[in-house]
Amino acid sequence: MEIEPLGLVALLALLFASLALCGVLAARVRRGSRRAVTPVLVPPRELVAAELERTRGAYEVQLTRLRGEREQALADNGVLRSRLAEVEGGVEAALAAAVEVRLAAALEAEVEARVAAALEAQVEAQVEARLTAAFEAKVELGVAARLAEALAAAAARNRTQEAAEAPDPPGGPALSPAVPSRLPLGRDSAADSTIDGADLGPLIVRAASVRGDRQRDDGEHRRDAILLGLVEEIPSPTLLSVVAAGAPRGLWSRSAAERACRSLAAQLGHYGERLGAELYQGAYATTHVPGDDSELGGLLRTAVQGVARSVRLVARNETGGASAGPGSTGAAGDAEVEVALTGLLSRLGDHQLREHVAFGVGDCSVLRLREGAWGEVFTGAREARLPSAAPELRWARFDTRPGDLLAVCSAPMAELLLREDLGDWFAERWADRRPFLTAFFSDVNVRVRSAGGDRSAVCLWDFGEARRTSTTGGSTRSATGDGHA
Repeated sequence: MEIEPLGLVALLALLFASLALCGVLAARVRRGSRRAVTPVLVPPRELVAAELERTRGAYEVQLTRLRGEREQALADNGVLRSRLAEVEGGVEAALAAAVEVRLAAALEAEVEARVAAALEAQVEAQVEARLTAAFEAKVELGVAARLAEALAAAAARNRTQEAAEAPDPPGGPALSPAVPSRLPLGRDSAADSTIDGADLGPLIVRAASVRGDRQRDDGEHRRDAILLGLVEEIPSPTLLSVVAAGAPRGLWSRSAAERACRSLAAQLGHYGERLGAELYQGAYATTHVPGDDSELGGLLRTAVQGVARSVRLVARNETGGASAGPGSTGAAGDAEVEVALTGLLSRLGDHQLREHVAFGVGDCSVLRLREGAWGEVFTGAREARLPSAAPELRWARFDTRPGDLLAVCSAPMAELLLREDLGDWFAERWADRRPFLTAFFSDVNVRVRSAGGDRSAVCLWDFGEARRTSTTGGSTRSATGDGHA
């Protein structure tokens, strides 16, 4: 069946119309059902009153809090006003002080300017006066130079006259140095004499060792030894002075004395730190006998025992071990190398009271020249000798004042210094002096007959401060080092 186009259009229009009607009906039904379901709620009066009461309470609490904040703000405002008033007062005071300071500075600047002007005028006047004086001095320069030359010549003549008028030793004129007439014999022989010395600021040291008269007549060699040196291991600068005197009949005593001096310096260096802590403290002018168990006494005894072992090696080396072998007692070897040993440790530097520590075994001693008189401040055990008598060590502390002289001496030299006639002669020549090495050697080697053996001495002049050494009597300059004759 065929449908015409017009009929088809009409059919579609009816279809759409029916769909629209169905939609409208459905919307009305949905809206009607929603109105029927939703009830109308009316709150009860009691709930409304409670809600109003709660809201009012909340507002009252908030109002109370706001009032407290307002009161706190007012209080803070008052504090800030008081602080502002204080700050304003401080600022006013500071301004007033600043004004006063500036006024004072201005016044001071004006005063300084006036003073500077016055000083400048005074300086100009002084400069003019000095220029005038310099011109006048230049005119007189030739006369002053000639006068200085004349004074120097007069001083040289006076020194020559003083040297010529120096007292002679008792028994005749000084023919020093005495000259030996025979050379020493023996394989262990050494130089007839030796000298050493140094100028160590305020401490002047001279040393000499001379063969004795009897040894020269008999053709025997010198058996003494001396040593000067610094113990570098001790923190405080310290001078070591050593005199070692070999036994007169010891076959190898000269070598033993030389070995003892060098070994003592090495042994003290081993204990330098501990010695530095113990040296310059404690009681002075006290001699410590053998057996002293103090720290310093123990260190010195240990060092001297090391020296004794080193001395024994001399006999062993010279005899090939026959006299001092490991299995023997070593008594014969000890007799061949017996030596008396005395050491002196002295603090260097400027000191009004200079500390010294003397120690030793044997008859060497330390003398002190003070106010023109000799006095013995230390001596070891007279009959003791190294190496066998190392436990017999003695030691002592003492001090020197500016102007004192110390002498570390062998026994024969100490006897000469303590003799009434010769002691005064040495005191007059050595007091407050700084002699040349050769002059000191001549004094030790003075031709005065004595029954003793070798003469050995180390002398220390204490001037307290270095500046005083340039104003002392005697020679004004001295060579250092060592020499042999």
